[in-house]
Amino acid sequence: MLTHTGTQTIQTERLLLRRFTIDDAQAMFDNWATDVNVIKYMHWDLHKDMNETRFILNNWITEYEKPSCYNWVIVYEGMPVGAINLHALSDTSMRSEIGYNIGSKWWNIGITTEATRAVIGFAFNNLNMHRIAALHLTTNVASGRVMQKSGMTYEGTMRKHALRKDGVFEDMCIYGILKDEWENAHQQKTLAEISE
Repeated sequence: MLTHTGTQTIQTERLLLRRFTIDDAQAMFDNWATDVNVIKYMHWDLHKDMNETRFILNNWITEYEKPSCYNWVIVYEGMPVGAINLHALSDTSMRSEIGYNIGSKWWNIGITTEATRAVIGFAFNNLNMHRIAALHLTTNVASGRVMQKSGMTYEGTMRKHALRKDGVFEDMCIYGILKDEWENAHQQKTLAEISE
């Protein structure tokens, strides 16, 4: 069984991952909820106005009352730039999926990979997670690179798995990582650092 803690603050070398607050509405609206480059890979649409953003944030904040809610805002240099979460949790199978998005102004500088690694580590070390999976549309190659750099293994392609907003079914790639794989990779990294 999973050991639920709820969304806890995580600090990395460059990032702060924390719970959303209603004060994040403006940054969310400006930085990714109205970014056409982000939306083309998401199942949700561009936010029409700040009221929509506040409504969504209020729902997310209410969800924090559940100890099984894991939803972080990604803060870089003091600015909320994206979101990352664990979803599709199974207590009995001790697994979940991870999802993320980040404003395109912050692409290609390793932020999403850094956040993903941190959340994977949190899930394995704090929640007793056994397996974490992630999915991406085949056209979203950059998301697949994040999964690879985070230590995940490509497991296959699900044919015509997602119905896009333009009415086209698209294949999705699935990646996964197991707790023992994560631990072995970090043990090898530690040994390499010691031997330097």
